[in-house]
Amino acid sequence: MWRIIILALVSITAVSGWSHGAKDPVNRREAISDGFLFGGGIVSALSRPQNAIASPSSVPTTPSSIILSEWDPLAYKNFPLEGQSVFPPPFLPPITNKATYRYSLGRDTWALEQLLAFANVTATIRTNVVKLSSGGLWVCGPLWPTKEYCKLLDELGEVTEVVLPVNALEHKAAMKQFVQRYQKAKVWVAPGQYGPFGECGAIKAGMSADQIKKVVHDASKTMGYHISGVLPIGSLSKDSAESVMPKNLRPSWINDGTFGVETLYVELPENAGPVSESAFHHNASNTLFVTDAVVCVPSSTDFPIQPIFETYFDATVLSDPTFWPRTVLQAVFLPLRAESDSLGTQYYPGYEALANRLVRAPILRAFADARSPHEVRSWVNNIVRNSKFDRIITAHFASPINASPSLFADAFEHLNENATSESLSSALPPITCQDWSTLDSLNSFIGDNKLGAPVVYDYKAGCRGV
Repeated sequence: MWRIIILALVSITAVSGWSHGAKDPVNRREAISDGFLFGGGIVSALSRPQNAIASPSSVPTTPSSIILSEWDPLAYKNFPLEGQSVFPPPFLPPITNKATYRYSLGRDTWALEQLLAFANVTATIRTNVVKLSSGGLWVCGPLWPTKEYCKLLDELGEVTEVVLPVNALEHKAAMKQFVQRYQKAKVWVAPGQYGPFGECGAIKAGMSADQIKKVVHDASKTMGYHISGVLPIGSLSKDSAESVMPKNLRPSWINDGTFGVETLYVELPENAGPVSESAFHHNASNTLFVTDAVVCVPSSTDFPIQPIFETYFDATVLSDPTFWPRTVLQAVFLPLRAESDSLGTQYYPGYEALANRLVRAPILRAFADARSPHEVRSWVNNIVRNSKFDRIITAHFASPINASPSLFADAFEHLNENATSESLSSALPPITCQDWSTLDSLNSFIGDNKLGAPVVYDYKAGCRGV
């Protein structure tokens, strides 16, 4: 799916002054105020409002004390003098100053975070770590193994299990270098990998042991590093494992009941490649680990901007009160549209609609859910049915998030075929219909140029009129 996004962005975005390192002298936020280009015309909804600030609006948000009570963006550890570069270098900025911040998430879990930048999109990206009962580390979504990153990880214990949970480019780009650094660890990957960072097939229901072994064997050759196993499509747990695949081909953390796994896999012929994501329920910590399935955007009125942004942006950029709302909207592909409150202060309705809520990112609603609603709906239902958790840890924005299975399901209410206007209004973020304009244009671009499968579902269900 990211191949489609990149193709679309390259074709429709006019961006100058793209930063290639920390604290580039060109103000990237000013550079992107030129907006997006659609068929040669600049969309005015993305123009920068004057004197806009992230002020509260009439849009209700979930109190941060409830949903993000365990998240503290200032409680980090880092070792900047250890070294923040790798070779070959990352394929996306920051290139040479790839800082890593480590956070303790409680219950023997941690996060190692780096920054990811592409054109006008900047976001944190997270490796999630669990200490197993054996004392070894289960590492999900490895990032670039700089000396700083490795020291922060090695302090926690020995890396014994490594998981690539999705096939999105930004999450698998660092895998080869990471696995070369931790060669003794067993490596498990989500199915359907493709593109410049390796390819592998999928393990489907009914496959024989020999067929499964061949998928894994071929993956070790095409991914460029040893693969211990490919996670099967659908559900995998201690109770169901025997009917899915032989014990010797399964992760030990499945066989001993440490984790249960639900894997989404969608292969649409018109797309550049499959879409896959594995969600992991860790029984001991009562935690659901996901990568891109949902996010929680922290409100800048309740939390400071994460200090890692200081390693890439100068103080002038960060002091701009529009920095965080604009960063969020660009990351989820909502337009930079401003309105004024009763006092005449401008704010961003799209940002206010998302803040302090567990949500399905609009870009995934528009790209993944719109093209494969049945598969995503089944995946969500399986997670809710088979998992018990009271918090969610993601790969982007804030974590841990205080959330139950029912709250997780609410984030996908737009896929509920029996949804009512009341249930949509209650469960989904109050994004206005006009704020889907950027994603509508992207989908039109993809459709007109035959870059992906057609939209088959109303991903804007429950949007608010103006």
